[in-house]
Amino acid sequence: MANWLSKMNEEDASAWGETMLAHSFDQTEWRESRNRLLELLQADGKAATENAIRSYLCCCAESAGGTQRLRSLLCLVEEFYAEYGMESSENSRDYPDSSA
Repeated sequence: MANWLSKMNEEDASAWGETMLAHSFDQTEWRESRNRLLELLQADGKAATENAIRSYLCCCAESAGGTQRLRSLLCLVEEFYAEYGMESSENSRDYPDSSA
């Protein structure tokens, strides 16, 4: 299992594994995109649960499904966040563990 997944609880790691298998992006792209989303959230003083982060990235990945040339998941995440933000995030001070 990838190092970043081994740091998660078993349920979250398993859910990430299932999500990654359902899309045409490799583990490195998922890790980099997750990290970038966390950076964007932190810059805005926001935090989100692991489930919300996974769901957001999954939506970004699904948006590329109909394109002929597969775009970078990282680019999709940055574009989506710039355009729409992340509705399911909250102020990081409201999170008991803002490292989400």
